[in-house]
Parts: sequence; C-alpha cells; structure tokens
Amino acid sequence: MITYHIVHHVHGRIRLKVPFIRKLALINLKNIPERIKNFSFISLPDGIKNIRPNPFTGSLVIEYEPEEVNIMEFIKSALDVIASDKEIKELLGGLR
Repeated sequence: MITYHIVHHVHGRIRLKVPFIRKLALINLKNIPERIKNFSFISLPDGIKNIRPNPFTGSLVIEYEPEEVNIMEFIKSALDVIASDKEIKELLGGLR
C-alpha cells in the first residue's frame, strides 16, 4: 500500500504528498521509462483531465471534473495500480 496525504484540495484540483513518488527521484531519472515518469500506464477515467507527478517534491497533482469522477476512489485505485506495477517494484527494489 502506498501512503499519501492531501496537501491541498479545491473543486477540480487536488495535490497529494506521496513519499513513494519522492523515492523515484533517488533513482537516476534517465533510467526510468517515460511510462513511469508520467504515469501514463494508469488508465484515466472520464473526468480526469491531467495528472502531474513531481518526483523531486514527492507530489502528485490531479485535475478533474468533480461531477464526473469520485476523486478519492480514483486515487485509491491509481495508487493500487502503481504499487502493483512490476517494473516500479524492480526499480525501487534497488533502494533498500
């Protein structure tokens, strides 16, 4: 399970602090596939407009349409997908 906390939340935009994302900055970013850098492997339901991870700050900004998506359900689902990604596990395994 990936831990996170909400830093800021306004209608249609939420910023999370996700320590896991900060760990990605400890890896040589040139060696991280683009699909992981930009989280393009997460399927976005209708209502999610943009996801911007920042490994240097350990934050994740999600812009969304509140009427179209339950943002908390999406966050939990997306973090589960990230936590179970084999390639991410391998990349982070070298940090222990």
